[in-house]
Amino acid sequence: MKPERDHRRCFVEPAAWRGELLTPAAGEWHHLVRVLRVQPGDSVEVFDGAGRTGRAELGAAGPALRLRQSTQHPRPVVELHLLQALPREQVLDAIIPKAVELGVTRISVAPAERSVARLQADRLPGKIARWRQLALNAARQCGAAWLPELAVFPALENLFQALTAGPIRPDFWIVGSLAAYAPPLRAALAAAAPARAPAQIGVLIGPEGDLTPAELAAAQAAGAVPVSFGPLTLRVDTAALFALSVLRYQFSV
Repeated sequence: MKPERDHRRCFVEPAAWRGELLTPAAGEWHHLVRVLRVQPGDSVEVFDGAGRTGRAELGAAGPALRLRQSTQHPRPVVELHLLQALPREQVLDAIIPKAVELGVTRISVAPAERSVARLQADRLPGKIARWRQLALNAARQCGAAWLPELAVFPALENLFQALTAGPIRPDFWIVGSLAAYAPPLRAALAAAAPARAPAQIGVLIGPEGDLTPAELAAAQAAGAVPVSFGPLTLRVDTAALFALSVLRYQFSV
């Protein structure tokens, strides 16, 4: 917690930083003047979601801020990636803000065979916009300088292909599992995690009903280490937050 931080915080997209003049989007401006009741001349914290933060002053006229100082923050040394098999809509809505508060730098979502929810093409753009807004709201509240990258894949197999062939491949990642052979998370980290913190770590969380044996095998083939989160069966959101918290602690991300 940072009790001394100014909670009057405003997101301004990178393209809207024009020298000393910042132009927030309509929703951000409304939040400033109607919700936070910021007055002309007041100073607020600003951030662009790409590592830049600063202090800006509310102008006397129009939806604009005058930048007074700024800082560019580097990306986290250890990046944390949540790979979430699509759960029910309200569950994912709860996971995303908490994941942002726990410092994730990437969230990937993909339907699994046992996913109750399904991605409908005509509704997907609206859902993605809402998930990004949830992430933005959480970043604004918790003081994050970087917004996590959000990607949605049509199926888990597409996500696994991206992990094995692309730049988002974690150096070390785990998959939560109810399989009897999955070792406890503590033991798996002690046995399989590298001695030095990897640059990218990840965790795959299954949907309600867990991953199928075939999906778990595919995850292992893609490099995942199956782990157990204990003798109790956790809800999807509980499992995600538990695993992210442990990884954050373990690797000091």
